[in-house]
Amino acid sequence: AKKPVSGVPFAQSLADETVAQVRAWLDRAAVLHRRPDASSERLAGVLKDPQGPAFALGFVDRVARPEDLSVAARNFRELSRDIPAFLPGVLRLLIRVGGFFAPIFPMIVVPIARGALKSLIGHLIIDASDRKLRRSLRHLRRRGDRLNINLLGEAVLGDQEADRRLAGVQALIRRGDVDYVSVKASAISSQLSMWAYD
Repeated sequence: AKKPVSGVPFAQSLADETVAQVRAWLDRAAVLHRRPDASSERLAGVLKDPQGPAFALGFVDRVARPEDLSVAARNFRELSRDIPAFLPGVLRLLIRVGGFFAPIFPMIVVPIARGALKSLIGHLIIDASDRKLRRSLRHLRRRGDRLNINLLGEAVLGDQEADRRLAGVQALIRRGDVDYVSVKASAISSQLSMWAYD
């Protein structure tokens, strides 16, 4: 027989409920704890390395984004000269070789480089068009993921682009299937001065 926790009539019941709740939390945590895949571990390495975020952003902005393959190829060559140490040796070698050959064979090298980037961070980026976004969010929520969305895009040039970006952020905030929206002031302002005194 269990000994009562105290003379208070509901104390044993409260203690039992508390233990049951903690066990439920631990069971749920065990289910949710999945070993990260290789691309997630590489991405974590990107964020831990002091050069990592600048390299990743440079790759996205200067290689993946330009429509002109020759521009992307020249940028790839520049980026390939300073590769973060966290990347495995084979991947660093491939980036160096790709960077060397990119300006010579941009039609071949740039799509391969973009594909490699997509394999690294593709699971973190989803199409923001309403139909595709709704489908992707439904899939992610089904797995129990909580969603923190950041609207990506080009640099904000002018008030019209700032207004368009702000409207996009507000639309995300109003969605019932988004838990959080991350936004930087520079992503919704065309005239942001880092030296403002007010």
